[in-house]
Amino acid sequence: MVAARRLTGGLTSLVRLVTVERRGKRAAYVLRTWSEPAPDAIANEAAILTALEATDIPAPRLIATTTDMLLMTRVPGRVYLMPHDREAWLRQMAHMLVRIHDLDVRGRPFESWRELVDPPADAVRPDVWRAAFALVATTPPATRTTFIHRDYQHFNLLWSRERLTGVIDWVSACVGSPDVDVGHCRLNLALLFSVDVAERFRALYEAEAGRAVEPWWDIHALLSYGPGWKDFLPLQIDGRAKLEVRGMPGRIEELLAGALRRCGV
Repeated sequence: MVAARRLTGGLTSLVRLVTVERRGKRAAYVLRTWSEPAPDAIANEAAILTALEATDIPAPRLIATTTDMLLMTRVPGRVYLMPHDREAWLRQMAHMLVRIHDLDVRGRPFESWRELVDPPADAVRPDVWRAAFALVATTPPATRTTFIHRDYQHFNLLWSRERLTGVIDWVSACVGSPDVDVGHCRLNLALLFSVDVAERFRALYEAEAGRAVEPWWDIHALLSYGPGWKDFLPLQIDGRAKLEVRGMPGRIEELLAGALRRCGV
């Protein structure tokens, strides 16, 4: 190894770009390191990356693993948060997500990331939160299950010249409702941008998929929001976009209220 540089992000692990020289030729790889052994996480991402090699999804290729590290190829592109053409940006995101959901890839079962059981302390409309909690306490509607990325959002997409060139961070990929991916992406879009942007992404996904997003799963995904998001989102953004922190709960409430209306609540 002749050089190493830490990459932005990596909240659960340290991610570095490493340059290796062999026989006078240099090649760049991405090394993901956990502070403690994480065999389950590493094994899952390794299995998913191996399975994705047989697909046309632009994902990293697995090179090697240890008990606390995973080495993979570098996917070209960079995180791109402020596109010149946001409509085209969202459309490509929606198209890629439908492609992922169409894959015949096996994975571990879906596990909930729900954090809150009570409205956040800074909630503007606690009644909306309570209605959402009550809804997801009911039995989820019957839905098809597919392979899902599980953390699909703009921080895990790479772009080059306004074109989506890579999807990264497959450590949580599993099998579940595809609308979990849609809701999680909408959550991130609303927090960084606005409810309108999140709603537009849903409309574009529905047009690409040819079906409506199930609001029960949409709400379930939105409820993975928690107080810690105000701390780690600025770390992920790393100065690449403006973030209006105080209005975050209100934006989630507006999304929740809209999804509740789609449920007839």
